Amino acid sequence: MRDNKKCTDPGLSAAERKAQRSREAQEAIADLEKAQRAFHENRERLRKERLRREEAAGPMLNPVPELPDDTLIEQVRFSTGIRNALNAAGMKTIGEVRERSDDNLLSLQDLGPSSISNLRETLGLPSPDGVRSLGKKPA
Repeated sequence: MRDNKKCTDPGLSAAERKAQRSREAQEAIADLEKAQRAFHENRERLRKERLRREEAAGPMLNPVPELPDDTLIEQVRFSTGIRNALNAAGMKTIGEVRERSDDNLLSLQDLGPSSISNLRETLGLPSPDGVRSLGKKPA
């Protein structure tokens, strides 16, 4: 509000209060539109930055057993929780994940049995020990 008079000021006549309310409403609408423009501009800027980062990083890969061991974890589409837990543990590649036992993975904060099961299925770790089979089916 640009002046100190409020529309509830008892010294104002009904017509003055109405005019003041109208000015206050116009100011509020202008403030809202300005805030919305700033929000949308910022959102668009952040979206463009994210797209640039993703393009520079290369394509994201789906977690499948055929991924090479030297594939970086940051290039694989894991859930945020799994990705954060693996990064916090200092793991950089899929091979490092495949070499870990389930007990070792379970000791990581934020990785539970369902996350381990998901990793085992998607990365080709059929054994509960975390030891990858070499294409042989168990007898």
